Amino acid sequence: MSTSIMSNSLLNAAAGMLQLLTGFGCSVLVARLLGPDANGVVAFALWVAVTGALIAELGTGMLLMRFIPELRARGASERERRGFAAYLALPVFLSTTVITLAYCLVSWRAEAAHWLEASESVVVLTGILLFIQSIGSITKNYLIGEQRVLTLLRITALSSALQISFVLAGAIAGGTVGALAGYIAGQAVQFFYTVRIFATPRNAAGYETKFLATTSAILFVEYVIGAIFFSRPELFFLQHFRSVGEVGLYAVALSLANLALQLPVQLTGSLIPFYAERRELDGGMLSADVFHGVMRSFAYITLPLCLGLASISIPLVVAVYGNEFAQSGLIVAILAAGSPAYVFVQLAAQYLYSMGKVTARLAISGLGAAIMVVGCVVVVPIWGGPGAAVVRGIVFAAMGLLLIRRVQLKAQASGQGTVLAKVTIAAILCGGAAWTVTELVPGLVGVAISICAGAVVYFLMLRFLRAIPVEDAVVMDRLVSRMPSGLGRASRRLVSLLVPAQPSQVAAE
Repeated sequence: MSTSIMSNSLLNAAAGMLQLLTGFGCSVLVARLLGPDANGVVAFALWVAVTGALIAELGTGMLLMRFIPELRARGASERERRGFAAYLALPVFLSTTVITLAYCLVSWRAEAAHWLEASESVVVLTGILLFIQSIGSITKNYLIGEQRVLTLLRITALSSALQISFVLAGAIAGGTVGALAGYIAGQAVQFFYTVRIFATPRNAAGYETKFLATTSAILFVEYVIGAIFFSRPELFFLQHFRSVGEVGLYAVALSLANLALQLPVQLTGSLIPFYAERRELDGGMLSADVFHGVMRSFAYITLPLCLGLASISIPLVVAVYGNEFAQSGLIVAILAAGSPAYVFVQLAAQYLYSMGKVTARLAISGLGAAIMVVGCVVVVPIWGGPGAAVVRGIVFAAMGLLLIRRVQLKAQASGQGTVLAKVTIAAILCGGAAWTVTELVPGLVGVAISICAGAVVYFLMLRFLRAIPVEDAVVMDRLVSRMPSGLGRASRRLVSLLVPAQPSQVAAE
């Protein structure tokens, strides 16, 4: 993995993790202040907004991340690239308006939200959140396509500060309705940045409208599948077959599981522009060594985070949310253990997207959606949240295997399985060490010590097993060399600990 893509990925991940931590903090505030039922109401409303926004995007987000790097490689000016973003933003605005109005109309006529407290207010605020979030998502996709991830990080920081402040104030002053109003305030920053993009004269930047529409249509179908069947669909089945309280418990579990999942997922955000620009400049597919290097880089982060979280899930839930949410602990463990499959689905899918192979992902997504629906219908009425978590893990494991089989590379690399096996062993021992500490030391103190103990064991096992190849250490060494002096020296020592050979010497050779 090159240093530039690592830098962009880290900045993008920082923005994503900041957004994630903000969402996690807000979920803790809502759960603590309002209880499981109200938390279920908010979680369900957020799911509706996220699902509607994904559908309303019409696949244009992927077009921005794929084609803006190509335009820059061809020498297009910033104004031309922004005009292309404005060109794609218009259909998003129209679809968002239609979906928002349709949601409000259906909710009122069918009384689908009769189980919500203050249902009319919740419907109105959910519709506003859907609209604001959908339009604002253009900002993120545009900035990632431009690879202006530092700007994205700054916007996210401001948005996060507003959201957590207004959610706290709103939950205290207005309960469920106030909390939803706080989420709307947090999304306003991206929304107003998108309004600036709308002000730019629109242009197709040389792409045929028919080509863009066809590509967008394929992506739209996949986004519909993904939004409905992969974006927390378990909440719908839990609400339908079980209770709003179980929706709240599952939402808490998802928030905690995302702490382990979203760091590597956010790191994938810069891969499509990277792959697209490389293809445009090099005129071909990436080598197996590059793709496998990406997979190894994500394995180093994903496996210990997910398995470590699974091992301490129950005491962590109790320490953060209280005994009232203890049942969520088992769900967190199942979700975290299955999260690596989702990350590797993202890696394979991003590669296929960058090469324009969207139909392959669409077919596999359709199969995954069918498994998700059948699994939830069969399992959720009997086993509730834990059963839904198992179904999610099975779906993404099956999709990951199918997607990896579709990845075509220039040449095959050897030794990939050995590295992943060593990293997996180190991650399992990391989880075992963390679990042991929580058994000996109760409470939040035990959780904190367990995280430190797991990290130490993981780093020592990577060194003992010689799990990190020298070529990966070279990339790490170049990356830490760009850090501030104090942090850079500490990071360089860590790299030296993990890899017996000196990466700086190898790089010089």
